[in-house]
Amino acid sequence: MNDFAGMEELMQDFLTEGSDLLSDVDSKLIDLEKQPHDRDLLNIIFRGFHTIKGGAGFLNATELVTLCHLTENLFDNLRNGELVLNADLMDAIFAATGEVRLMFDSLGQYKQPEAAPPHLISALQAALNGEAVGVSAVTPQAAILEPAVASSPSLSVSSPDWPALYQALTAIAPVPVQAGSDVISVVPELTPSPAAIQAPLPSTGGVEATSPEIRSFGRRGNDIPGNKAPAAGRRESEVGKDNTIRVDTDRLDQVLNLSGEIGLTKNRLTHLRTDILQGRSDAAILLALDESVSQLDMLVVNLQNAVMKTRMQPIGRLFNKYPRLARDLARQLGKDVELVLSGEETEIDKTMIEDLNDPLVHLIRNAVDHGVESTEQRAAVGKAAKSLVHLSAQQEGDHIIIRITDDGKGMRPEVIRNKAIEKGIISAESASSLDDEQSLSLILLPGFSTKEEISSVSGRGVGMDVVKTNIEKLSGTIGITSVPGKGSEFTISLPLTLAILPVLLLRLCNQSFAVPLSLVREILSVPPNDLQQIAGKATMVVRGEVLPVLSLASLIGWEQTEKPEVGVLMQIDKNSFILSADGFAGHDDVVIKSLDTFRPKGVAGVTMSSEGEIILILDIKELFGELSR
Repeated sequence: MNDFAGMEELMQDFLTEGSDLLSDVDSKLIDLEKQPHDRDLLNIIFRGFHTIKGGAGFLNATELVTLCHLTENLFDNLRNGELVLNADLMDAIFAATGEVRLMFDSLGQYKQPEAAPPHLISALQAALNGEAVGVSAVTPQAAILEPAVASSPSLSVSSPDWPALYQALTAIAPVPVQAGSDVISVVPELTPSPAAIQAPLPSTGGVEATSPEIRSFGRRGNDIPGNKAPAAGRRESEVGKDNTIRVDTDRLDQVLNLSGEIGLTKNRLTHLRTDILQGRSDAAILLALDESVSQLDMLVVNLQNAVMKTRMQPIGRLFNKYPRLARDLARQLGKDVELVLSGEETEIDKTMIEDLNDPLVHLIRNAVDHGVESTEQRAAVGKAAKSLVHLSAQQEGDHIIIRITDDGKGMRPEVIRNKAIEKGIISAESASSLDDEQSLSLILLPGFSTKEEISSVSGRGVGMDVVKTNIEKLSGTIGITSVPGKGSEFTISLPLTLAILPVLLLRLCNQSFAVPLSLVREILSVPPNDLQQIAGKATMVVRGEVLPVLSLASLIGWEQTEKPEVGVLMQIDKNSFILSADGFAGHDDVVIKSLDTFRPKGVAGVTMSSEGEIILILDIKELFGELSR
């Protein structure tokens, strides 16, 4: 059903502008809470709601107009000094912006948005009348901003919503329970309401729900040609990624100019080709050909860089919504937390920004929930009442470094080791061999949690492993440092872009394979006399370090026909090994062509060499993980 037939283009323009305005309003509201008498901030927020209301009125979205009008009047009274901003009133305002965002979701599906909840309208009207806004009058909006674990209002945490779980897993609606059934009469408190039965399974904080993998040789169990399964771990509104991008016109002008230069060079090469075909091959022609090819090479590189810059977006567009998340969660937990942003102007590939959202949400929630202490606990150890969580980004070489730092209680490696042993994640023998850095990394394993009780925020052990998995999908790494009593820092390192990948080309049986250059530490020879057998496995000593030697042939399941003579010293996380092959074919910066519907195990994508040969880009991390199982 389309309630806005004939207005689709106008609707998209409105949603693009309105979403940016709403994000800016959320950001300014955080600043306003710190400076409640700043008239400039009040005016900016007032104009934001006024502009959204005007666009909604043009599209006849009456419920959105009503909500924006009430909020606009509220800020008009704040500007005139008729109202005084307090925490409860700010909760009501944040609830209003959250409801506006939900209405935007309905408009994105070309449906008239439903009316705002009555309790929200009542809270806003009470504030306009100068009455106190009750703390419980407004539903917390933290769940709107990020994938939080929500519990059904009719069921306690200790009482799962079994009908909803059954329906989510089987796609079959449960049989309604009759009022006179024995189950209801015996355990009346477990009876879910009709709304709870029909509700979808609550989100688990962005964690992908995975089933045991079907072991299929040569491909993943879920890599089915033509498979269009929805993305797990996201709300329906997030499954379809935003394919639009805003580009500075100067960058587009640069692309246009370079395209024109390439066109002129192409014409010159066409003319030289004609001369050569007519028999002219003197030194002047060859010199002109060499100059034209060199110029074309330079222009293509410049064009490639210019096009890549059009994909780059300030990471601040992602960062700016997290202060609202931290503020709402802190209010829910009764803590005083401020999220401080820096490096928002740092640019990163647009395709990576959306995939970064879930990991950063988990890390910020983890810092607010686990990392920082309550006001009373901070006062007891002589810390300031307000906790600070820093979220920063900066470019270092060809990588983007994102840091999440808190000034909380920190983490003790021995406590984490003991908790991992208690939960059966690792054995006591394995734990005894871990250093402090490796012990801290245990929190990234599935099922790990230091919480004794499950809450709507944490305790299920299903957050940090998702962070690690999603970061690795972006070819990034995550590191953890912590000082007990001082705080913790999570450091994420990401490549600038995933579109172009520096690779090292290896030869095996006259076939070229590419491995990411970022994993390569050293290139060396592998003389057979230097190989030693330890526990039946080939090893080699490199500067006093005993390293396993893995042949590329065995890694990809090929038969080894010749003894490999060269090797590549590679490092994946804390693991180092030597990958042996028949030879090298150089290194290159390649454009990755992904295999969406059919992807063999251990293959990240394909590219093409200058000779027209198809080259597989190997996913060394996956191949090494399969081998170590």
